[in-house]
Amino acid sequence: MRKNGLASLIPLYFIVLIDNLSVSLIIPVLIPITYDADIGIMSSGASSTRDVFYGVAIGSYSLAMFLGAPLLGSLSDHFRRKKTLTLCLLGLVLGYALTIWALLRRDVALFVVARVIGGLFSGSLPVAQAAILDVTPKERRVNSIGLIMFCVSTGYVVGPLIGGYLSDSTLVSWFNLVTPFGFVAAITVLNLLVLLVTFREEPAPRPAGRMAFPNPVKHLMRSFTFPGVRLLATALLLMSLGWTAFFQFIGLYLTANEGFGQRAVTNLISVVGIGLAAAFLSLVPLSMKYLKPQVAVTGALAGMTVCIAGTALTGSTAVLYGLCLVGAATYGISYSGLVGMMSAAVDDNHQGSVMGTAGAVAALSAGLSGVVFGAIDGSSSLPIFSAAVFVLLAFLLSAVLKKGSGNAGSREAQPQTADRTPAV
Repeated sequence: MRKNGLASLIPLYFIVLIDNLSVSLIIPVLIPITYDADIGIMSSGASSTRDVFYGVAIGSYSLAMFLGAPLLGSLSDHFRRKKTLTLCLLGLVLGYALTIWALLRRDVALFVVARVIGGLFSGSLPVAQAAILDVTPKERRVNSIGLIMFCVSTGYVVGPLIGGYLSDSTLVSWFNLVTPFGFVAAITVLNLLVLLVTFREEPAPRPAGRMAFPNPVKHLMRSFTFPGVRLLATALLLMSLGWTAFFQFIGLYLTANEGFGQRAVTNLISVVGIGLAAAFLSLVPLSMKYLKPQVAVTGALAGMTVCIAGTALTGSTAVLYGLCLVGAATYGISYSGLVGMMSAAVDDNHQGSVMGTAGAVAALSAGLSGVVFGAIDGSSSLPIFSAAVFVLLAFLLSAVLKKGSGNAGSREAQPQTADRTPAV
């Protein structure tokens, strides 16, 4: 094993950061892109048409990620990590470039194509994680995973700030809707150059035979056949549908119904990111240390249900921020606990499949919720209350899980969060 110094691993950690801020920066900026007839991508169009575009623009990214992540994993095994990560970063730059071009031309179809390309190449977190662990001594791997999760969480905090503030012309006159994408494209190119120069990996022979092209749908369905995983994966799917519907549409709901401006939405989504960071970096380890995983998950899902429903009911901004902060934290506990219980329910030979299932569920649920609720009525409270119902169903399912499943989840079920936090 080649032991790389920390400096040579910095571009890998930045890949993790860029991957996750790419997911979250679109939330505040997509609202003016979709609904502002003066500066947005559509100069005309009914509200329902704009809702559909919003849903497709946000959902297509995650659906493409669902399809692309397994392929990137196969590429990394066949052509090694560095070449695959180089391809990921080039793909992200292409996606950002096409996004900028689409905004300048006000081309709706090109914007969606750019989102699809960005999603296909954004599933680089598992590859970057594997590359880091490949060259990290075993005694330092726990610290490495902690740094990975720090970058994941930071991406969810910084992304909305980049998207919201770098597109706000009231702050700087030349800021516009293109600026955030140009900024992230620039730092992606810079990171690519640093990666090419500094990162070295151990030479390895190419696997014999042709590269496998995995079928993500088939893999996901097969994962649900594991007896100890089936109910847990179903609960994870319901919870993920609820969370992604909430995360994707809370800003739009508040803009359309509560008079929130872009800066207010930006700050709110960043608060959500802070809640995620708090969960993954401290609350998850604490809850799993002092509570049985099933107890922690059930309690967190109950709290998450109340917080999501409450955001559409409260008229207080302070309460709204508090609900979003706590809701994000309880989501982090729920996600980590469910994935940890799934991991504990299977043997070592199936750990990769279970982790892949968790990532696939997150990406698929984000894609479906975006497209479906955008087509139905994205500006209303329907996505928010539907999100609360999905999480409530996950809570009820977790509460009635068989005792054997609960015991399986308690057998050294450490939180498995470094595979990928849910996409939006």
